[in-house]
Amino acid sequence: MSSDSAKIFSSLPKEICDISHLIGIEPGTSSKKPEETLYDWIPKKDQSDDFKYKVYSLYETIEQNKSSCSRQAGKKCLNSKQRRALFDLSKDQLDFKKFKAINQLWHSYLDSVLEEVKTKSDELKLARIDLHGAYLLVCSSKNPSVIGIKGYMVQESKNTFRILNNQNRLLEIPKCGTIFAFKHGNRLYKINGYNIMMSSFNRSKAKPKMNLICDL
Repeated sequence: MSSDSAKIFSSLPKEICDISHLIGIEPGTSSKKPEETLYDWIPKKDQSDDFKYKVYSLYETIEQNKSSCSRQAGKKCLNSKQRRALFDLSKDQLDFKKFKAINQLWHSYLDSVLEEVKTKSDELKLARIDLHGAYLLVCSSKNPSVIGIKGYMVQESKNTFRILNNQNRLLEIPKCGTIFAFKHGNRLYKINGYNIMMSSFNRSKAKPKMNLICDL
């Protein structure tokens, strides 16, 4: 061992000297310098080497981001006024007589629903039925001016029914504070509008409100 190596070895802590024969730096037996032995124990490759010697191109990523942004910018969304216009009904195309056939289809649909109602828990299906095409009668309301209005239900929103009467007039009736009725077979069914204050789409999924107290 060289004098430089002996100096380095003697300066090591006693704990290191005691296990020096295990790591190949025992004095007088190793021909390698301590620095060379140390390099043997250092990992040949470190993760930082990948970043040091490899070139990463960000241009491709930038171009992809630009193209996705341009596609998003090209999409035109409808504003609130345009969305409302999608639900506008042309009064000239609504004919009370033509809805008679639609009402017959609705009764067939209701028959299929009633066949599935066999237990108390199945009665929830009645509260979820689609009323488009039903012939409704306003039998009670907090607004006396709408009592007695009857016709085919042609459009439903969260808070209203739009009913087409026999004069081809489209009337908007609020659900809240109104009791509607319809006849099917030999039975008369009544609906508390407060209990179905949601869109027909949401009513088919959600559990309707059950307000058993009615002051009408």
